[in-house]
Amino acid sequence: MILLFVVSIFLITVFLGIPLVWAILLTAVLPILVFDLGYPLQALYLNFIGGVEPNHFLAIPLFIVAGELMSRGGVGLRIIGFARAACGFMPGGLGMVVVGASMIFGGISGSAIADSAAIGSVMIKNMARQGYTPGFAAGLVAAAGTIGIIIPPSIPMLIYGFVGNVSVADLFLAGIVPGAMFGLAFMAVCFHVGKSSGCDPGGRTTTRAELWSSFIGTAPALLMPVLILGGIFSGWVTPTEAAALAVVYGLLVTIFIYRDFRIRDLPGLMVDAFVTSATVMVVIGATTVLGWLITLEQMPQILVSFVQDLSSSTAVFLLLVNIVLLILGLVLDPVPAILLTAPLFLPTAQSFGVDPVHLGVIMTCNVAVGLFTPPVGATLYVASRISGVGVLSIARKMGLLYLAAITTLVLVTYFPAVSMTMVHLFR
Repeated sequence: MILLFVVSIFLITVFLGIPLVWAILLTAVLPILVFDLGYPLQALYLNFIGGVEPNHFLAIPLFIVAGELMSRGGVGLRIIGFARAACGFMPGGLGMVVVGASMIFGGISGSAIADSAAIGSVMIKNMARQGYTPGFAAGLVAAAGTIGIIIPPSIPMLIYGFVGNVSVADLFLAGIVPGAMFGLAFMAVCFHVGKSSGCDPGGRTTTRAELWSSFIGTAPALLMPVLILGGIFSGWVTPTEAAALAVVYGLLVTIFIYRDFRIRDLPGLMVDAFVTSATVMVVIGATTVLGWLITLEQMPQILVSFVQDLSSSTAVFLLLVNIVLLILGLVLDPVPAILLTAPLFLPTAQSFGVDPVHLGVIMTCNVAVGLFTPPVGATLYVASRISGVGVLSIARKMGLLYLAAITTLVLVTYFPAVSMTMVHLFR
């Protein structure tokens, strides 16, 4: 009864347009008052503060600062240049450049929005001049940008790892192959569109010298994910220390190597990063309060019993996970979606024998799809703002991209080896 009440209150408040933090807090407070549960309201405040106190959450603002550093200036242009040299000559090559650049940039920033903004500001107009429809160009930028939260480093995976007490290193390893699969699926769509429409039939093959020259120019930026992931996978640094290392390295690259970022630009960057980080941390505090209530009222155990009564099949459980997260992705950003559902899904997944790392990848892929799905898709709005094309007009041009994404999501969900092979290989 309480679980149904909590779900109903949350959905009603969200759809009424109440700001997310207040919607979550109302969802936690109302059951206490309505059902007279007897919990002191002071505990809400204490849990809110306690939710943002752990030192490991320092990794979130640090990765946000590192992403901001690398998304400004000429880093994005150099990554696009390298992607163009690598695959721009093929049919649909300009679209493939968007996907390839997004995959590389995702390995640097860990942010889908920063990825879409940095790549879209350059490539949407170029694709339109090539003959692609503006709606498809914007849709591709929105979809490809979400690969940034699947390929490590990934802020949603960090959140899931901290909340579920799951190894962040294993999650990052598990995200590599699924991220590459999403990229290849989107590239296949670009190949089909470029060839069938005739707008991008392909051009001159890049010479080895040109490819090498482009790689050398991009190498300092490409070294950042190597340092971050290599340090974490080897055990030399924790995720928080890796995030701090990324900030220092990002400053050195942008100021002293590329020289396209000035010291006087740093205060503005820090303010932007602070606003983004504060938003994330406030949501974490609010969801900690709701998580406290969910735990005390044994809602995970109630959900486990409900799902097991519904079906004893692991496949059916995973289907329900996908359906719930895809629906939540329509109205929630990745961080709150994972914070709200991970405490519920983890015990249920363990009862069905699903590896917590595999579940984390499934959840991350689902919320990534939500990022480019109306009505609240964040990368969709970024692409709309850059292109000047309406959100619904863009979504209508994205049928093949949605098909590619859902197909890949099914493969990731029902073939655990897709995610777990890298984990078993390196751990």
